[in-house]
Amino acid sequence: MQIMDRLKELIQEQSRWKDLEIYPTRIEAFLDNDFISAIENGKALIETICKTILDEQKEIYDKNETINKLVSKTLITLGIFAKGQISKFGSGIVTALQNLGELRNKIGDTSHGKSLYEIRKNKIETLSAEFLINSVELIACFLIEYYEFEFPTQKEKKERKYDDFQTFNEYLDEAYGNIQVADYSYLTSEVLFAVDETAYEFEFQKYLSQSNDTIRE
Repeated sequence: MQIMDRLKELIQEQSRWKDLEIYPTRIEAFLDNDFISAIENGKALIETICKTILDEQKEIYDKNETINKLVSKTLITLGIFAKGQISKFGSGIVTALQNLGELRNKIGDTSHGKSLYEIRKNKIETLSAEFLINSVELIACFLIEYYEFEFPTQKEKKERKYDDFQTFNEYLDEAYGNIQVADYSYLTSEVLFAVDETAYEFEFQKYLSQSNDTIRE
């Protein structure tokens, strides 16, 4: 089952995250017949992203911390919400990942036969697992894109390229179309990137906000 195309494309665009590609490959391979492994790899994916961000930002954390605490600490580090502040978006992410862990425990017992009622119930839980895996992909993409845009290294900041944000550029061009100057037509994303970095970043934040709303839903 191919469900993580957006994440795989993003990993290709942001080459320094290339080692993450093993996770979407595993998740897709397991999702049809081993939901527990799919869920565990989904959790490992988010944990790896969070630990990488925290390590690079020199933030101290317990390597055995729960995924909820890791994500909360990462969101605070990224400045998405302040420590101790209630955030619907942050809470939505943490809740989704908490549900992932709870669902893993619910369907974790595969050593015994089940009644037909339990099998039917398990099918419903399987649909929930697929939904949560899709949520994992959205969360992973958000964390990577936000971090790469807001926290580039000094070298990357100087060498930031238009193609580094291909997914966002395509969204921007689809939303606003081309800019016409005399007889010439230019892509909106190319114009904003070249002449107005502030406007480009503002539109990028709107794009991330829409992704946030999708996660909350």
